[in-house]
Amino acid sequence: MNPFVVLDLPPDCTDEQVRAAYHRLLRQYPPEAFPAEFQAVQEAATALKTERDRWRLHLFYQPAETESPMEVLHKFSKLPGRSRPPGFPAFKSLLRAAASAARQPTDK
Repeated sequence: MNPFVVLDLPPDCTDEQVRAAYHRLLRQYPPEAFPAEFQAVQEAATALKTERDRWRLHLFYQPAETESPMEVLHKFSKLPGRSRPPGFPAFKSLLRAAASAARQPTDK
């Protein structure tokens, strides 16, 4: 499962937000009473612990039925007026958009 969804955090969260979400959910799901939920929260917090870990997830996490970051980048570079792929700020905003789209529930 997507760690951002488990901790209910935005894709551009900070270390402090990850820590706060972890402690909030730890109080809500203590390990003695909710071992499975605690395990999921702990794995999500570990996956989002540092900014480097969060970027790794942005770049390589591919939930089912979504496009890869490279597919999104390729589509973006093919838009009218784009002669080359976007720079880092545009790519970062693309990753945020892709992550928020992945969090949207799909109707089947």
